[in-house]
Amino acid sequence: MSDGVFHTSRRDFLKAIMIGAGGYTFGSMLIHPGEAVAQSGESTMPETSFSFRELNEEGKVALVPPQSLQASDGVRLSYRRYTPAAPRAAVLFYHGGGAHSGAGYQYIGNSLQTQFDIVVYTPDIRGHGVSEGPRGDAPNPKQVWEDVTSCIKQIRVDYPHLPLFLGGHSSGAGLALNYASQQGHELVTGYIFLSPQLGFKSQTDRPAQSAPFAKVDTSAFAAYSMSGGKEHGHDYAVKFNYPAELLKADPGMVPAITVNMSLALTPLAPQDQFAALDRPFGLWIGSEDELFVPEKVLAFADLAVSVRAASQASTIPGAKHLSVLLRAYETIGLWIKRMVREKKTKMK
Repeated sequence: MSDGVFHTSRRDFLKAIMIGAGGYTFGSMLIHPGEAVAQSGESTMPETSFSFRELNEEGKVALVPPQSLQASDGVRLSYRRYTPAAPRAAVLFYHGGGAHSGAGYQYIGNSLQTQFDIVVYTPDIRGHGVSEGPRGDAPNPKQVWEDVTSCIKQIRVDYPHLPLFLGGHSSGAGLALNYASQQGHELVTGYIFLSPQLGFKSQTDRPAQSAPFAKVDTSAFAAYSMSGGKEHGHDYAVKFNYPAELLKADPGMVPAITVNMSLALTPLAPQDQFAALDRPFGLWIGSEDELFVPEKVLAFADLAVSVRAASQASTIPGAKHLSVLLRAYETIGLWIKRMVREKKTKMK
C-alpha cells in the first residue's frame, strides 16, 4: 500500500491474504429489503453466516434520487443526500464493498435527517451502485481514498459551516479508517465506525462460518504482492455468493471486487491506524453481530489515547450485523449532537 502513512511488507501482505482473506468480504452483503423474496414469499437467498431477516421485514423508506460529482480522474461518483430543513451537522457515510447506497443505508440517512436535523450523504463507491467505473474495481487503492476527498470537498461547498463527520458500516468503516490514515487527508470533526471491518490483523472475526458468503482467490493477491503492486490489481479476487435473481433485480450490486478495491477497503495495520486517529470517533457494533466479536472490536477504542475522552464506544443492544443499520441512528445522532454542542461551547 503506497502513498499512505502505514505500510506493510510484501511478506506480511502475503501472509494477510493466506490466513485472513475472509476479512476482505465482510460488510459486502447488503440488499434492498425484500428484493430477495420470491413471489411465493419464500426467501431465495442462500444460507449465509448472518441474517437478512430484519432488513427484509422493515418498512420501506423512500430513496432520495441520486446526484453526482466528478472524481479527480473524471469518473462520475453517485451519492444520495438526505437533507433536513435546517441541518446542524453533515455526515458522509459509506456502504460496504459490493453493496451501494440504496441497499439498507437509506434507513441511516432518513433517520438522522428526520430525527436529528443532520444532512447525510451516502455515496456509491466507484464501480458500485450507479457510480461510474468498472464494476467492483479501481485504478488503485489511492484513487478510492481520493474519491473520499472529492466527496468531502463537495459537502463543504454545499455546507461550508457545518461540522462534518466521516464514517461507514463494515468495510465502509474500513474505508474511513484507511482514509484517516493517509497523509494529507481532509480534516473532519469526527469519525463514525459502525460494525467495522478492521482486517485480519485486528483478530476481531468470529470463527469461520459454515456458510461463507464469499470465495476469495488468494492467488490474485499473491500475484499482486509478488509484482510489488505493479500487476494484478484489477484481478477479481473476492466473489460474493449473491443469488442470480438478486443481481438481476438490482444491478447496483456487484458480484465481485478486485484486489485494488479490496485493499482500499481493508485496514492492514488497524492497531496503529486507530492509535493515530486525529479526531474523536464513535465506535459501535451490534451486541449480536454475527461476523465480529463485539468485545474485541470495542477494545480498539482504548488505542486512540489522544482522542479517547471525547469518543464513544459501545454495543447497540440486540442488533446484528445488518439490523444495526435500523437501530444505530439514535446512538449516532446523540453523539453527534453532543460533539456539535461541545464544539460550539469551545468557540465561545
